[in-house]
Amino acid sequence: MDFSTQIKEQRKKLGLTQADVAHQLFVTRQTISNWEQGKSYPDLAMLVKLSEVYRISLDTLLKGDRRLKSYLEQGKAYNAFSVFKGLFFILYGLFFLITDELNYKSPVTQFCIWGFVTIFLIAILYGWYIQPFFLGMDKRLFNRKGHRPDQQATWLNKACCGLVIMILGTMVIVNNNWSDYLLTLALTVAGLMNIFQKYMWKQV
Repeated sequence: MDFSTQIKEQRKKLGLTQADVAHQLFVTRQTISNWEQGKSYPDLAMLVKLSEVYRISLDTLLKGDRRLKSYLEQGKAYNAFSVFKGLFFILYGLFFLITDELNYKSPVTQFCIWGFVTIFLIAILYGWYIQPFFLGMDKRLFNRKGHRPDQQATWLNKACCGLVIMILGTMVIVNNNWSDYLLTLALTVAGLMNIFQKYMWKQV
């Protein structure tokens, strides 16, 4: 029996409404409805809470639905890639701190700069277009930004995005002497957002 059918039948056996379950799990009734219709899946932490509310073992929930197992594996792979991408953003930001010390006429320096730019662009394209394919991410369960359709940005996500925008805006206004430092700071914040991306989104 697949996951959606299991939780729907068990909820009815326990005499609970979707609203009752939503209240216990601190999510919306629409989220419960999406789970029961197979439109989305809970993450592992929510799955543990679900097993307690529905009085079903985790093993039972996982056994009947291969798609649920695949979804959880995709989530792990995405988290691992996000950490790598975050570290790359931070290292790329630190690169700008040493640009003043470089001899731009040197062929080696030119090669390194263009190499960094090329790798950075490839990383962005990989994250948006290639990564979902290689990780086997189901487009119905993950969108291009990597989070699920039933998730929304947390206050931390909004604060970090606002900080990055503020830093980039400041770069336009302030003296050029500070631009490298500000760009490094913006890329570091963006990197940390990727590393801690699981705290950037919450289930609704």
